[in-house]
Amino acid sequence: MSLEVLLIPLGIAAIAAIKEARSTDLCEKCKATRIEDQSLLAEALQALGATDIRQTDGRLTAKSRFGQLTFARVGKAFLGRVDGVESATPSMLAELDSAVGSILQFRTVESVREQAASMGLTLITQTAQDGTVQLVFEEQR
Repeated sequence: MSLEVLLIPLGIAAIAAIKEARSTDLCEKCKATRIEDQSLLAEALQALGATDIRQTDGRLTAKSRFGQLTFARVGKAFLGRVDGVESATPSMLAELDSAVGSILQFRTVESVREQAASMGLTLITQTAQDGTVQLVFEEQR
């Protein structure tokens, strides 16, 4: 076996390791979120009262009541942290997750409402309790 055959896989592995190290350097001490959509992340941060939201492709920073926030896409999802206050990161991410859930729930309700209207149904009642939404429609006559 020649030395070249051994060096090529080692070189490929070294390049992959360097790329992986760089991606984690983007957001050191960050915690994973389930958010894959950058615009949804920005909207949720705005709903939490974050200001000075700055975005580039795959990276987002903002100021919040928790402190300065940093988010970076690593793989498909975003990782996030409160800069310099590692202990605040879990509570910030819990509130962010809740805001994302509310936004997605609102979007779903609006979509169902539009689909129902196109099918000739009228919304009679809408109730929300404990994070659940109940919609009652009536067929238009």
